[in-house]
Amino acid sequence: MMYYSILDEGAQTNHIATAAVQAAIDKADATHGTVLIPAGTYVCGTLNLKGASLYLEKGAVLKASGDMRDYPSIGYRHNEMGDVRSFLFCMDQQDILISGHGFIDLNGDAFFHMNQPCVPDTLMPMTPSQESECTRAFDARPNQPMFFLRCRHVVIKDIEIRNAPSWTMSFIECTDVRITDLTIDNSLLIPNNDGMHFCCCEDVSVRGCHISTGDDCIALTCLTNWDKPCQRITVSDCVLRSASKAISIGYMHSIVRDVVISNCVITQSNRGLVIMASSGTGLVENVLLANLRLDTRIYAGNWWGNGEPICLMANRHDNPNYFDAPPSPRFQVSIRHIRIQNVACTGENAIAVIGENQSVQDVSMRHFSFRLTKSANLSLKGRMIDLAPGIQNAFFPNDENQYWLFLRDAKDIHFADYSLEGIHGETLAAFCDQCKDCTLSRQLCYAGQALECCSSLSVDARA
Repeated sequence: MMYYSILDEGAQTNHIATAAVQAAIDKADATHGTVLIPAGTYVCGTLNLKGASLYLEKGAVLKASGDMRDYPSIGYRHNEMGDVRSFLFCMDQQDILISGHGFIDLNGDAFFHMNQPCVPDTLMPMTPSQESECTRAFDARPNQPMFFLRCRHVVIKDIEIRNAPSWTMSFIECTDVRITDLTIDNSLLIPNNDGMHFCCCEDVSVRGCHISTGDDCIALTCLTNWDKPCQRITVSDCVLRSASKAISIGYMHSIVRDVVISNCVITQSNRGLVIMASSGTGLVENVLLANLRLDTRIYAGNWWGNGEPICLMANRHDNPNYFDAPPSPRFQVSIRHIRIQNVACTGENAIAVIGENQSVQDVSMRHFSFRLTKSANLSLKGRMIDLAPGIQNAFFPNDENQYWLFLRDAKDIHFADYSLEGIHGETLAAFCDQCKDCTLSRQLCYAGQALECCSSLSVDARA
């Protein structure tokens, strides 16, 4: 393999080096070689990686420009983001490697008014401390900072990426993607700065990563093509923190299947793990979640989630802000064949399994523990499960009970071998709301008892 140093093309530290770095990339592309980024900080606008690889030496910082004029449209219209503007992009290439011991600084703070919190309407007035957790305002930003389209065999490892203004890394219709031992450290105040977003991808492995983001740490969707599945995904041995959802599987009309999440720690996240699909048009199936530690705390502000460690929701999603029309109804069941085992949860809200016309079926959760913890921010949204982008109608009764489960309109749901603990040792209750098989429209069932109200649900004796 041939190596090309950006210094040979005239790159200078702390100066705009776009032309010099792109020149090195162009030479490396011709031989499928590697561009060397030496120690120092090199500021660039949009770079087309083409077929080149990238190696960042120790002490190297490849930094994104803070000027939107340095980010022309790359010629791809994203279904959600519109015209894509990227710092680093790669289209229709294969055998791409980004590695080393340096940093990619995406300079997100430069595009936001970090002293202007966006304070949403809430049930209770916010304190200054709560307002400090809210998202920040912006005028314009690079919307897909690291963007890979229809690429095959992409490996990204060892480097650190920080301070993204929007989705840190986006993979669209890519195959054979391997991300290992990567660190992503983003602001907890910037909205939409997902760590890794895989759209319509196949054969993806994420292992040994540390990710801290304002939005999803890892998201699996089909946002860019509602008809092309995202499938055969593994995530393991990661440590994750998010002001929104740490791991998000599915969304809107996506088809996501054959996913394994294992041996991960999710800490201090607004929602631990969510499986979501729009009832009738989306589908998530064949998912295994095993050996997980989930810890949630509710963040103040316009973040998705409300402290749920685990949330399965197949309600009708409603978000008109997409260019592509939604598909016609095509699935009777939108979440199915989900296995959850060996999970330890602490959280400021309950676990949720919520369907519509029994759109959630065949879910088992075994060998788990759940401890409810006190929340300083639960009163902002109230005692409810956040169903965004659907209608917010999953509210717990206005009573003194503490809950570990919210169940609605689901079939063949099984819980077994579990332990539960209230905030002060109280008995926790499960709430079954408007399930069609229930003898009552609403039923409250206490831990340690079978949930006999619903013939489609079984809760075995506690561990």
